[in-house]
Amino acid sequence: MYLLDTNICIALLKENPQAVKKFNRYFSQCYLSTIIVAELYKGVYYSQQMSKNLENLQQFTELLPIEPFDLEAATEFGKIQSELKNIGKPTGELDALIAAVARSRNDILVTNNIKDFSNIDNLQLENWLEN
Repeated sequence: MYLLDTNICIALLKENPQAVKKFNRYFSQCYLSTIIVAELYKGVYYSQQMSKNLENLQQFTELLPIEPFDLEAATEFGKIQSELKNIGKPTGELDALIAAVARSRNDILVTNNIKDFSNIDNLQLENWLEN
């Protein structure tokens, strides 16, 4: 399964051809997490075109399953934060929460920010925006 990161969702909402092509290919295997949806709503409410963006986001989120941040992800979050602290390479908490969802499910995190997640062991990553 493919967990779509916030930046990939934004690329899809903006109809980026590379992202759309991959999304269409793997659509049935894609999902969002409640963490991603929260970040997307934050962006909508910060935006200048809130009504339009809200409508687009609601249509987008209706297309995909939304998985909650559950106990397994919470456990994985703690492990990830500890692992990163031990190697001296902490990451932002939202990124660690997102990574925890994907890693707890042994799924692939699709992101354009590979660098932000590259220090997390056993996290599968793909970038649908690179050639």
